[in-house]
Amino acid sequence: MFKNALENLKKNFQEETQAERGQRMLPAAGYGALVATTYTLTHSFINVYTFPNLPLGMDWARMLGMWIGFSVAFILFGAVAAWFTEEYTGIVGGGIIFTALLAIVFLFSSRTQNSTLTLQSIITALPLMGVCMLGAWGLRWAAHRHLAIRRDEKPNLHHKLLARHVLTIILVGLIPGILGRMDLPAEQTLNQLHELLQAAPNDPSVWPRLPLRQVPALQDHFGVDYVLYPRQSALSVGALDVTIQFADGYIMTCFLPVSTGSNFITQCNEGSEIKANP
Repeated sequence: MFKNALENLKKNFQEETQAERGQRMLPAAGYGALVATTYTLTHSFINVYTFPNLPLGMDWARMLGMWIGFSVAFILFGAVAAWFTEEYTGIVGGGIIFTALLAIVFLFSSRTQNSTLTLQSIITALPLMGVCMLGAWGLRWAAHRHLAIRRDEKPNLHHKLLARHVLTIILVGLIPGILGRMDLPAEQTLNQLHELLQAAPNDPSVWPRLPLRQVPALQDHFGVDYVLYPRQSALSVGALDVTIQFADGYIMTCFLPVSTGSNFITQCNEGSEIKANP
């Protein structure tokens, strides 16, 4: 089996020159970067602009890290998928390799702090293998279409057809970004936190439901404007880590299980990262 794999790889090397492969690989990698950029921007902005009643902030550092990670992964994905001469080999080989790349991206973007979450990050990517193969086909198609426009179409139509082609790729990146919009249970959890913080300056009856024992300095910042930065928890599945940054510079982070009732604030600490219980 290993010998057959080596023979197939050798055959792939001999079928085309590197220059011929490069004609496909460059546009495939470029369109991969475009999909990654579109997805990252949509995923990062969708909650901020579609939940106007919540004071959600844009985590620029996290977005930058996410953009770099996905861009590198999609560029490699496009280049690898387009490297193979045969369509079938490119789709299957590209899909398998990109599944492994996604597992790595999920691992680092989730900033896991325990082995269970690390394993979950890897397992999350495995069911996406079929989607990755579809993605490999899509990037190969994008590269083939790009080359066909430049090679076969009339020169005066190049700009128009390429613009239409690029718009199609952007729409492909928009769809998964839009699907990443926060769901109803997460929205309800953040709304409850927001309502408690808004009521706290004038209603001491809500204080027992706030984490004053864990972060007693919070009381000194009641009534100060703040911004929420929610993200998937690094400690547990089905929970959020929410950083609350007050306008006076005070910062705290809370671990919020999603939709568990009124006494839902189970762990908070000062700073921008949630700290695991010893």
